[in-house]
Amino acid sequence: MNEEGRPYDEQEFSALARRFEGMVSSGAREFFDADELDGLLDFYMEHREERKARAVLKYAEELFPGNPTFKLRTAQLLSHSGQHVKAIPVLREVLALEPTNDEAWATLGGVYSQMQEHRLAIQHFRKALEWADDEMKQELLLEIALEHENLGEWHRAIRCLREAVDQQPENETALYELAFCFDKVGSTDTAIAYFRAHLEAHPYAFAAWYSLGNALLTANQYLEAIDAYDFAIAIEGGFGPAYHQKAEALLALERFGEAFDTYKETLDFEPASPATTCYMGECLERMGSLESAEAYYRECLDLDPTFSEAYLGLGALADARGDVTGSIAFYERSIALDPDLTEGHILLGNAQKKLGFHSLAEPHYIRALELEPAHIDAWYEWVDNRQRTGDHAGALALIEDGLKALGGNGDLMYRKFISLLYGGSPAAAYELLEHLLHSDFEGADVVLTSFPELRNDVRFMQRYAHFRPAAPDPAASSYSSDAAAPDPSDAADSSDAADASEPAGSPT
Repeated sequence: MNEEGRPYDEQEFSALARRFEGMVSSGAREFFDADELDGLLDFYMEHREERKARAVLKYAEELFPGNPTFKLRTAQLLSHSGQHVKAIPVLREVLALEPTNDEAWATLGGVYSQMQEHRLAIQHFRKALEWADDEMKQELLLEIALEHENLGEWHRAIRCLREAVDQQPENETALYELAFCFDKVGSTDTAIAYFRAHLEAHPYAFAAWYSLGNALLTANQYLEAIDAYDFAIAIEGGFGPAYHQKAEALLALERFGEAFDTYKETLDFEPASPATTCYMGECLERMGSLESAEAYYRECLDLDPTFSEAYLGLGALADARGDVTGSIAFYERSIALDPDLTEGHILLGNAQKKLGFHSLAEPHYIRALELEPAHIDAWYEWVDNRQRTGDHAGALALIEDGLKALGGNGDLMYRKFISLLYGGSPAAAYELLEHLLHSDFEGADVVLTSFPELRNDVRFMQRYAHFRPAAPDPAASSYSSDAAAPDPSDAADSSDAADASEPAGSPT
């Protein structure tokens, strides 16, 4: 018998099939032994030739009436054709004759799985485990894990999958499913530890390197993720997802040229896809190569005119060239194709805001946060939109909601300072500022960029100078190096009067 347990190889089965079909065509009767007929059934079912399989079954039942093997095949054929309810009593007959028939138990588990009866499926797969050989145990453990996943029982699925990997350390399917389950329960640290330990013992387990890379990417450990993907690529050079994930990590590190080259490498073994072409365009855009980026975005749309992210890219290019009105048309096209594209709503809102259409921007920030309630940029830009209209009471309310959704955020806290300052509560604003400068000084540079008029506010600049970290070079640490900033001694002389004065008007 061959490695699949058949008496013949594929070529011989083809010859056997021609012999059987010739017999049917001629109306003659020939003898086929049980193994030949069982092999023919497998052959036809694998080739999805159910009509021919039914003909074999009919003939087999005439030659070998009551044979449990052919009853089992009858049930499997019924199941394959969607007749699950009819398959169950046939399988029960088989099990009454052969209660240790692991294939019958497994088939019954598969029938219940197809009927969405996941607990019954698990029960029968586990019964099959009692009689299965090592190879079939691997398959059954995976089936049981998948049923637990269907029930949302991620930890039970993890236990089954770990058992499967213990028995076969390079079982790629089990390793991928483990990574999926770890991600579902948010156990990123556990996943990292598990895959690292697994690789200590099995350093050439390609799927483990790839899964480790994904877990590290989720944990924002980008350099380590890149190393893991490089190991995966060294073992399996033609596995596209490892390149794509590596490029994503490089993008997160703003190593755009390397990300572009990584995407380009995939073209050696897979055709250019709309996604790859679009992301290559994004890399070029981020490097400032706007003309080349546009060519890639348009090539993406040639491949798939409905690829919404390419329209986002073209909108960003128009915006970068100063054509904000033109960018809006691209952003609107993107959202029309994909109404749930969070980034599209944020960019469209920002473009409307730049043109002063604050009321038109508002619903796009709202929609973005409906899609992703913890999207930092959406909260930040929505608050900014309110502040640009002078609605500081509304901005403060939004900030409080945003801080709850994000679990705190330094940039939003600086925006709270702005709305307190320009909303008529300077004392509270500067009390908050003291805390912010002490705990998150870098945020002050961000707010100065957004509100450059603060450089004319003596109180702000005096406190900014006080908390500013000393520069490594003493010669470069003088505060006077900032031409727009007043001399701290001058600020000190006038600080009492300045503190008593009202803040400058709200920015527009």
